Amino acid sequence: MKRILPLPVYIILFALILFPVLSAGEAPNYTSMVYPGADGALEYAPDYLGNTIPDYSHAGYMGGGVRLPHVPARETVLPVNGDAAPMIQTAIDNVSALPPDGDGFRGAVLLKRGYYELHSPLTISESGVVLRGEGSGDTGTILFAKTTPEMIEKKRNYLNSTFLITIDGGAGIETMPETAQDITVDYVPAGAVSFKVRSAKEFNVGDTVIVRGKINKEYLFALGIKNKEKFANRDTWSYDYDRVITEIRGDEIQVDAPVTCPIEAKWGGGEIVKYTDRRISQVGVENIRGVSDYDQTVLSNEYGQMNRPNYIGAEYYADEGHYGTLIRMNNVRNGWVRDVSMRHFGKSLVLLETGVKWITVQDCESREPVSRANGGRRFIYNISGQLCLVQRCTSDKGRHSFVLGGSLTTGPNVFLDCTATKIYGSSEPHATLIVGALYDNVKASIAFRYAESNPPRWLGIWDVLWNCEGLFLCQRPPIAQNYAFGQIGLQVNVFNAAFLDYSFDNGHIESWDEHVNPRSLYLKQLEDRLGSQAVENIGY
Repeated sequence: MKRILPLPVYIILFALILFPVLSAGEAPNYTSMVYPGADGALEYAPDYLGNTIPDYSHAGYMGGGVRLPHVPARETVLPVNGDAAPMIQTAIDNVSALPPDGDGFRGAVLLKRGYYELHSPLTISESGVVLRGEGSGDTGTILFAKTTPEMIEKKRNYLNSTFLITIDGGAGIETMPETAQDITVDYVPAGAVSFKVRSAKEFNVGDTVIVRGKINKEYLFALGIKNKEKFANRDTWSYDYDRVITEIRGDEIQVDAPVTCPIEAKWGGGEIVKYTDRRISQVGVENIRGVSDYDQTVLSNEYGQMNRPNYIGAEYYADEGHYGTLIRMNNVRNGWVRDVSMRHFGKSLVLLETGVKWITVQDCESREPVSRANGGRRFIYNISGQLCLVQRCTSDKGRHSFVLGGSLTTGPNVFLDCTATKIYGSSEPHATLIVGALYDNVKASIAFRYAESNPPRWLGIWDVLWNCEGLFLCQRPPIAQNYAFGQIGLQVNVFNAAFLDYSFDNGHIESWDEHVNPRSLYLKQLEDRLGSQAVENIGY
């Protein structure tokens, strides 16, 4: 006679069989280098030299986790027929002359909804001034950048030197050489926030300093850079980290954000030096659409390197006698660009120069750039400063859509939840020896690679991909590293093929074709450092 078990027993047996399957399928996929500790906060496994994945959460306005402000309007401008630039500039100058409030704001210039033709660029050069429209859509505030006869004559030169809106603090920072103190440890690892100096007695908590990592030609050659004669006229370089002292213990100094590349005595060592800061702050551009004038009769079907097209495609608008960049910032700390859209400019929606720090660019859109799809064009979101955050931005038909463009840019710099479509080139660190970049949940073709170009150079070292999607290339030099965690896509770069060199090893690639936890490294680091409210403050 067949024995029949009670129904509850069958339920228990079924659960015992099913539960391990469900648990295995639902288990978080953490990396070997970044994972939660007992308290839920991330922990970071060092490599054999002590290098760790840095804390990127200090990138962004006011050092990350701070809601962008709404600044009251002090001047209001209405659309007019003809050139509106003088009227808008007068309004900017009027607000610039007002005294700042307790938070450093003078006020906003509000451009009411409508169409504004501009025959000359606009400039903000004082702290606390915001240029605001009433929307970046088709029925919002539209700034139409009219070309000039000089632009039409000189063409491409103007793509690199014309900016419709410039925010520039002028003097920037100036180091105080007499305060310099050598770093005395032989090796400061990537990710470190503290180090010993020869004497800390002249420094105080709150001092603004440059932490300088020096490098020499031998360092470049150890990275595997070829054609060494290209570097015969220069012996030294440096990574300059713009930091604030947060603690002093004897001759050990701690700063607010990590170094993102090791500082090594054998390649030149390092130092710390005070600086005076003349940059402007609390400035922004928001809720505006910029549209560039262009000649619709100028067409091309070339795509690829300048004068060396990789392939021939459909015709597109290729005029270059018009504006290149919508917004340029330099010598600015604590600024922002939000809800801005761009049409037909040839170079960048936003260019953040080397003098910027703590900038947020968010919820912006670039479509239909107009230029040849060749070298030096279509660098849509272009960072050369440090501690900058570009989040929730899109680029269509860009070349280097999410790009770091300045040699020896140090970071941390973050691209978060950004998307490139109809791409004509890879998003990447695009100049020599850029460190400290995080591409976090970016959908684009992305490359950290060696380029046998002129000069030959590493386009990015000590940089990180986290849960990105698209074609990618993650190479490593012999004495450094690049990382790709949770990357979905083929490891191949179809752009700038003439410059590629596949003789180098892969970087640290982990969990290929399967995303990892946490979803966003930047957001989790921000939560660990400042709490969940900081994540909500920036729109998550």
